[in-house]
Formats: sequence, C-alpha cells, structure tokens
Amino acid sequence: MTPHSANFEFLGKHDVQLVRLGALAERYFKDDPNTSLIKLRQFGEVLAQLTAAKAGLLASPEEPQADLLRRLKFERVVPREAGELFYQLRIAGNLAAHAQTGDYAEALSTLKIARQLGIWFERTFGDARFSAGAFAPPSPPVVLSSLSIGPSWS
Repeated sequence: MTPHSANFEFLGKHDVQLVRLGALAERYFKDDPNTSLIKLRQFGEVLAQLTAAKAGLLASPEEPQADLLRRLKFERVVPREAGELFYQLRIAGNLAAHAQTGDYAEALSTLKIARQLGIWFERTFGDARFSAGAFAPPSPPVVLSSLSIGPSWS
C-alpha cells in the first residue's frame, strides 16, 4: 500500500515510488529530518530516471545520479532551473547520508524543492496546464523541553 501525500499524490500516475518516497520524507520530517533528506535524495533519483526514460535516454538504472543529470542537461531535456533543483536534492541527500547532517529548516526547504521538481515533471510529461495548489507543510516537529532518562544510577 502506497502512503498518502498531499504534496506528491499527483505523481502516482507516473510512478507510485514517487508518491511513496515523498510521503516517507514528509512522515520522517517530524522526527528525523536527516532521514527525510535521504528519502528526498531517492525521490530525485527516481524522478531523474523517469525523466531520462520519457526522453528515451535511460542508459542504466545503475548510472550515477551526477552523470545522469549531466546527460539530461547536455541533451537539453532538463532546463537550467530544474537542473539546479535536482542538484540541490542530490547534495542535501548526500550530506544527510554521508555527513549525518540535516535540520528541520533544510528538510522543509528540500521538501518544497522536491515538490517543485514533481510539478515540473508533471507539466513536462503530463498536463502542461497542471496546477498543484498550495504546498501542505508536514506535521511540525515535537520539541522536547526535557528528557527523562529514568532513575539516577548513583
């Protein structure tokens, strides 16, 4: 069963993986912005592969993301603005995965970037007049004022 996502549901007709990864990124935002960023990196990979497939340029699912994005740019499949958004997703996800970085502000802005890429994809390969409506922010993080770690071990 694919999770529901107010921000990515429209992409389900192209690939349910996009909805699943977007919904997971939204869900993890509240408790683990680092994992949210990693899911958004995966979202960007799937979206880039779908873009290449739609353009008849998918060489291999194992092609490194940076190489694929360069080819899509070189072949003029992806406009400069969309290419920059793909790049931002890739870098934020790489830092989250390899340097264990990522805070709530970065995860929220990266969710918005991923949604913008999804809208670009839909308008390019689906309905050119598509309107996504307003971005639906995920549940806000729970701020813990104090942590109780149990009895003292003196």
